[in-house]
Amino acid sequence: MNIAETLTQQESKTLEFKRDLSSLKPILKTLVAFANTAGGLLVIGKDNNGEIIGVADIESAEERLANAVADNIRPAMQPEIEI
Repeated sequence: MNIAETLTQQESKTLEFKRDLSSLKPILKTLVAFANTAGGLLVIGKDNNGEIIGVADIESAEERLANAVADNIRPAMQPEIEI
């Protein structure tokens, strides 16, 4: 995956950008939608206006996302989380 190229693309049915993990419900909905279709890529740290925000504490964010997926999605799924 070339992240620089991915960040220049527009959102689509297989690519979604989220600013941060402040609201997990929309993120979990997106992951379930990807799981129920052809899959997809969710990038955290890019705003709706295209600005790259980044993630301040990446390890904490990764753990929070993994725990939210494990605790809230049934049947269980194991998304590939890359930093």
